[in-house]
Amino acid sequence: MKRVAVIGAGPAGCAAAINLKKFSNIEVLLLDKATFPRRKVCGSGLSPWTLELLDRMGIGNTVRKAAYPIRAGIIGGVGGTAVELRSHYEAAVLVRSQLDTILAHEAAHRGAQLIEDTRVEELIRENGRLIGIKTNQGNLEVDAAIVCNGGTSKLASAKRPGNTLRSLMGWYEGVDSIGDALEIYFDPMVKPYYGWVFPESQNRVNIGICYDAAYGDLNARQRFQQFIEERLGKRMRHASQIGYLMGHPIAVTHKPTALVQAGVLVAGEAGNLVDPATAEGIHTALASGLLAGEFMGSVLDRGTEPSFQKLAPYTQLIQKKIAPRLRAGNWFLQAAKTPILDLALRFGSLKSVQQTLLWVIAGV
Repeated sequence: MKRVAVIGAGPAGCAAAINLKKFSNIEVLLLDKATFPRRKVCGSGLSPWTLELLDRMGIGNTVRKAAYPIRAGIIGGVGGTAVELRSHYEAAVLVRSQLDTILAHEAAHRGAQLIEDTRVEELIRENGRLIGIKTNQGNLEVDAAIVCNGGTSKLASAKRPGNTLRSLMGWYEGVDSIGDALEIYFDPMVKPYYGWVFPESQNRVNIGICYDAAYGDLNARQRFQQFIEERLGKRMRHASQIGYLMGHPIAVTHKPTALVQAGVLVAGEAGNLVDPATAEGIHTALASGLLAGEFMGSVLDRGTEPSFQKLAPYTQLIQKKIAPRLRAGNWFLQAAKTPILDLALRFGSLKSVQQTLLWVIAGV
């Protein structure tokens, strides 16, 4: 029996654990520093591609029952121009505390040992070989590990191409004109990134911004306040804020690399696997987690030592399966730095323009 530590019980870690449990001779320890349900700063949008993955995992219907359905998207640019788009795409919003709890409990139901309130502090090696993990609750012997504990992870740190964005968001009740649409606005204070309004129910929304601190001289709160005042304005007249504003860094890339160490695979935001244009990371977390679990499981199931050489093809697998979407996001990002997006919005009634804009909304 081989033992694998999956570090981080978010979408990437839970997906990895679920696929690892397809192999009967593998014991899976799914560790998280928090206790579920736990709060996560995230827009919580579930794209059509994310829902498809959840369907493949057998939990799509469970997620849909808990989520708020999205039937449209509104995308706006500089100058107040905005276009509403409706299509066959199915999307949803589900607060991350709920989504992550569903995923963690599903992984446990399928046989993973969910270990909460346990912070992994270090990977323990002997002669270059992974032999265990050090946690705040003591050491654990393991044969391999999959690192999925987010963009600030120090466990499998490496120099990876990409960028670190900033985000700030809050939750509100009573915002006017909230329906079944995601709202995405490429306003000047955040462009080439965006601000958003995502409905979590008919009366509750999360509002946030994602931006590159290298662009402009406003801090996060100044940008957020300006976005609220200039884009939402009168819609906030009867709104009340729930709790306080929260922010976090987002590590993105369009060139996945450095995802393997001896005995270790990296998935999700721990490997910067986040769309560089939309900062959407749930889909890539699930997708990379599934690939990591399947790949690690197949290596161990054959009785093979999970050396760097045996695990190295995982990076190529990620580059083949996930990198094309990340590159497409990077192309859009470069276009968003020019007047092209605002020009396209002026012709938002054209079918070709709507198809492109729908791709952006669906990706978010």
